[in-house]
Amino acid sequence: MKTSPKIVLALLAAVSCAAGADTYSSQADQARRDRNREEALASYRAGNMSAGNTTARAETNDVAQSARQGAHKVAEGTRNVARKTANEANRLGHKVAVQARETTARTEAKFAPVDKKDSKGEAANAANGPKP
Repeated sequence: MKTSPKIVLALLAAVSCAAGADTYSSQADQARRDRNREEALASYRAGNMSAGNTTARAETNDVAQSARQGAHKVAEGTRNVARKTANEANRLGHKVAVQARETTARTEAKFAPVDKKDSKGEAANAANGPKP
């Protein structure tokens, strides 16, 4: 009978180890883990897709994008005003230059330049100074 208690003890230890291993890898546990994973994924997807449940990063991105669009509109308006102002200044500058040329031409036509000789005997234009 000495061998019989040893066999029973060894058999009992093997059954207990098998039962412990079966608890960790049983079909019920695997099914529970799969179900929990699917529920977590469904909850995550529902949270990201609903309008009321946005993340801080998404809200920050929306605010930054709105600010960029506002700044772009202001910059575009400023560029348009600056462009119009520059075009008007060019037009007025051109108008003033044309009037100055016309006035100079009328004045020169009215008072013809007089050629004078300087001390070296070279002709000089009285209206424009000595020739170089």
